[in-house]
Amino acid sequence: MRGQITGGEGPRLRAGQSAQDWAATIRRLDPSLIRGISDDGLTAMLSETRIQHLRRPKHILRQGEPADWGYLILAGRIEVSYLDINGNRVLAHLASPGEVLGEVEQFSGRACAASCTTLADTTVMLFDAALILRHVPADLLLRNFAGIFHDRLTRDNRQHSVAMFYGAEDRIRMHLLSMTSLEEPCIRLSQSELAGFAGCSRQTVNKTLSQLRHEGTVEMGRGEICVLNRARLQGTRPGGEQIVLEDGFSAGPIVVPPTEHMPKA
Repeated sequence: MRGQITGGEGPRLRAGQSAQDWAATIRRLDPSLIRGISDDGLTAMLSETRIQHLRRPKHILRQGEPADWGYLILAGRIEVSYLDINGNRVLAHLASPGEVLGEVEQFSGRACAASCTTLADTTVMLFDAALILRHVPADLLLRNFAGIFHDRLTRDNRQHSVAMFYGAEDRIRMHLLSMTSLEEPCIRLSQSELAGFAGCSRQTVNKTLSQLRHEGTVEMGRGEICVLNRARLQGTRPGGEQIVLEDGFSAGPIVVPPTEHMPKA
């Protein structure tokens, strides 16, 4: 297999981080792919893999090309995008710490279904199928893959529901909430990218962000949006809905159906 990690190659850890530190980080993140791995298995896996800190955005997987590695996100975010046959680029997902990318391609041997680009200051653990098979029992791995696919089906269903029953401004607010947290209130995201996630025009995003900034709910810088007041962002607005994020909701593209197919009140 291309890019196979061999047992003699130790982890390339960031300054100030030990294998024990990364093991603790992985336990806290509880990534779906290796959920249930034993302490000995995790220690052995870390002794054979590599950990990379990418200070600048970098293409790590390219649509239509083989996946040399799979990536477990330890810190930062990774943008997943899809290019259709007409050259239209769609933001498919914004992956967060604990998520894995490239695992399906690693185990299937197929070319990448989408492209993945790290955002600034992202840390990843590299793996291949052989590494995972050495340290995760087959029955556990099968259950974990089933869980990953179930989570993705659930995410797709939720996003279809959002597209059908939430207005554009509420979709924008929902994505700002899902892409940030109390610990990480800022996200590096352009207004065009936010429009792609929310399934609306850039003009609608500009108008909504301007209003939220005027209220003191968000603050904007160069390519960055910071949520200053999550409670206000979640609150009910005139003519809108209160934003309540379900467990597991994550940023993905909203495909808005034509008006004639929308359910009638």
